[in-house]
Amino acid sequence: MSARARIAGAFAIIYVVWGVTFLAIRFVVAEIPPLATVAIRCAAGALLIFAWLAARGRLERTSSSQWATAAASGLLLFLAAHSVLAWAEIDLPSSQAALILTAIPAWFVVLEALRDRRLPSRRLLAGLALGTGGVALLTVGHASGGGSAERIGLVFSALAWAGGSLIARHGARPSSAAQGTAMQLAAGAVVVSVASLMTGELGAWDAGETSARAVGALTFLVLGGTVAGFGAYTWLLRVVTPAAVGTYAFVNPVIAVALAWAVGDDAPSHLTALAAVLVLSAVLLINRPASFAPVREQISRLLRRPRAKACPSMPI
Repeated sequence: MSARARIAGAFAIIYVVWGVTFLAIRFVVAEIPPLATVAIRCAAGALLIFAWLAARGRLERTSSSQWATAAASGLLLFLAAHSVLAWAEIDLPSSQAALILTAIPAWFVVLEALRDRRLPSRRLLAGLALGTGGVALLTVGHASGGGSAERIGLVFSALAWAGGSLIARHGARPSSAAQGTAMQLAAGAVVVSVASLMTGELGAWDAGETSARAVGALTFLVLGGTVAGFGAYTWLLRVVTPAAVGTYAFVNPVIAVALAWAVGDDAPSHLTALAAVLVLSAVLLINRPASFAPVREQISRLLRRPRAKACPSMPI
């Protein structure tokens, strides 16, 4: 399979499968405590990937610095981000949760720009504006369900997800993307399990009363959302820009809104079609290469411009 086909397939997974996971989470947390849900996903995903690597003889020796990266990213990705999402979806419609998490691409741009001391290009900013505008249209008529605490929590979880992703991208890691994924999931399983025990949420859960729908949704979350989805996501962070990877957060709401409408969890507005066009346009724009330009190069270009222009526009 060509590199281009692999990248396209990985994007298809995080675009479509992760769009479905919002509704699956909604089904699961109606019966299983949120922290326990995330701990099960992480632990099962890590075991499956480690077992697959061992069966193929592809396990690598790891270092303490690699595990430190996995622990830091796992803490942010799965305790500060995924666990907050699972908690919020107890009361918040799945479509609303997906809409709020479209802050992720913007956080990617901000954090990466701060790290690299680079300014975003006009094309990247335009793509973010299109995507944000599309999602804003999707919010029309979707104000019901959940409270301010859930929405505020999801805004911060978007920041945590972007931060954890960038730690995983730039920190010490094994050469195998699959093993790096398994290590992050294992670290996440530990911290979320500890949090679940400390909160005492497991005491209120009767596993024997869990319905087939919840079990099926949890199975999908493990195999589709965690093993396939997070595996594809981790690999994409190694081969394309974070801004491009973050476009999944624009596509997921389109799918989440459609599914929520189909099962009666929420109802989309009449502007959904227009919003989808804006979102897809944003994806195409952001996925074009050369998303950033060095600050010093931009300043140099500005200084070379005629002084008659009092407010020169940012160069591409």
